[in-house]
Amino acid sequence: MVKTVGAREFKTRLGTYLRRVQRGATLVVTERGRPVAEVRPIARTEDENARLNELVAIGVLSRTSEASLRRFKPVRVSGKSVSEVLIGDREDRL
Repeated sequence: MVKTVGAREFKTRLGTYLRRVQRGATLVVTERGRPVAEVRPIARTEDENARLNELVAIGVLSRTSEASLRRFKPVRVSGKSVSEVLIGDREDRL
């Protein structure tokens, strides 16, 4: 699916158009009606997937999962939250 968009419109709504590209759309950007650029998704190569798998194997990266994260319990120091302790420690610098 190819869509044509003017340069000014593209610049103004860049985030919207990038999301469309992420979903697989191809955009032709025009300036005064003349095509000047094509924006399309980058095709993943086998080398990229192999490198991602290496990073997963050594524990640097984890693939997304559908499982929910465990409930977070805030750390407390002397009955105060860590953020309260840090803010108190930094009062002289604020």
